[in-house]
Amino acid sequence: MKIKTLSLIDFRAFPGPAPTTFELDGKNLLVYGENGSGKSSLFHALRGMFSYDTPPNLLGLRNSFSSAGIGNVAVQVDFDDASHARWQVGAGVVRVLGSPAAQGPAAVAVHPTQIQPPNANVTEAAKFSALLDYRSLLNTNYKHGDDVINLFELAVHGFLADYRDLATTKTIKELWQAVLEGKPTRNTPKTLAICAGRCAAFNNAIQKALSLLKVEAQHILATLSPHGLALVDFTFTPVAFNYAKSWADKNFKNQFIGLEISFKGTPIERPQLYLNEARQSALGLALYLGARLACAPQTTLHLKLLVLDDVLIGLDHSNRLPLLTLLGSHFSSWQVVLLSHDKGWFDLARHHLPGSDWLCYEIYEGDLTASAPVPLIRKTQNRPAKALLAKGRELLALGYVEAAANYTRQAFEYGLRGGCEFQKVQLNYKVDSKDHQAQDLLDAIKIAPKPATVSQADWSACLQRIELFKNVVMNPYSHPSAPNIPRQEVVDAASAVDKFLELAGKK
Repeated sequence: MKIKTLSLIDFRAFPGPAPTTFELDGKNLLVYGENGSGKSSLFHALRGMFSYDTPPNLLGLRNSFSSAGIGNVAVQVDFDDASHARWQVGAGVVRVLGSPAAQGPAAVAVHPTQIQPPNANVTEAAKFSALLDYRSLLNTNYKHGDDVINLFELAVHGFLADYRDLATTKTIKELWQAVLEGKPTRNTPKTLAICAGRCAAFNNAIQKALSLLKVEAQHILATLSPHGLALVDFTFTPVAFNYAKSWADKNFKNQFIGLEISFKGTPIERPQLYLNEARQSALGLALYLGARLACAPQTTLHLKLLVLDDVLIGLDHSNRLPLLTLLGSHFSSWQVVLLSHDKGWFDLARHHLPGSDWLCYEIYEGDLTASAPVPLIRKTQNRPAKALLAKGRELLALGYVEAAANYTRQAFEYGLRGGCEFQKVQLNYKVDSKDHQAQDLLDAIKIAPKPATVSQADWSACLQRIELFKNVVMNPYSHPSAPNIPRQEVVDAASAVDKFLELAGKK
């Protein structure tokens, strides 16, 4: 199952009463949003909707500028099986403490997991989904300060909480709760036996979960940080009850899960003090994403959702690309939502992501002088060159020939860079790769081997036509001071770029 549409009504950055709808059509979603535009509202909407525990206060997430009534705030998800789930404010009653009489109507948030019967699509998806922002990653490193990292609480109540033990059919979170509830209040054989049994069940489950997590996290870390950083093992001593003489001292000992990390073969005792931000981010992602793979069933009819909100801000662009590879290889059965405030990364990602599996949106702040600012949302294609070419043709149809020529030129340059990457074309070294001019890229492509799926005659003809229009249209005619531009030449130039994108494998 996948999400078809996500609609926000009067929710955070998106004022009502009309809904703001994002069309996913069962595909993955890549979103760019400038700071303050409302990008993170998508994250909070999905995290609140697919909340396994107590959902956040919906009334507290209402848009501050909305003129709609307080009962209008809602988040709705439509699934691709024609079912839907709605998290909304409904009518309730206010009662004074100690008085059985109703005092009047009130707004009450109703979550899909709180209705009877609970919405199975939401409850099942919430068990396996992962919704991470950058602060989540900090819990695996910086949160521990100068101390040795202890992942016990984070694992038991966080990324491994949903691991279901086959022997007991209970989750780790449920098994740990049973341990706490079984704490002996008297030293009798029965109470001590119950405590020991519950500790053993929890220990067996957490050890199995850590073994699975280790394998998954090692594979992920090797992809995200391939140059020397390695997860060696987890350190865990079985939890046991401390039979101290004083009842005040009696408690459960060994609540500790440690990390054994090495870098280039050297053990790292406190990675948060040694590793740079990029490697710490990679380690945090490996733990969270590896845990999702360890917890989620390989086959399920329910949604498995992965939402990442700016988790890559600690990485430069070259270290972000492996994440796209990872998502394609390890999370192909999941529905993925990537959110970013970095326009450069957004353009880079949509250039690399397969068009058949992804949709792209851009969100901008809109008119800040308006009494109720409304974000501007633009659905765009996940191939920059193709999107620019489509925009150029749209402007050409409206009569803006000069602007159309400029967009065609940009599409041509994006296509050249993509073609060079696709064909693994070698270029002379420059400190900044952006300093390569269009002619440099075209010259390099001309002497490089042609694409394997294209005939030499077609490839040569395409390059000759591209160079013709580059010299005649896409160079002098693409600037503001250009002379009168023959419309047909821009039409022909766009067709030539379109053909190049097709043959170069970038369409």
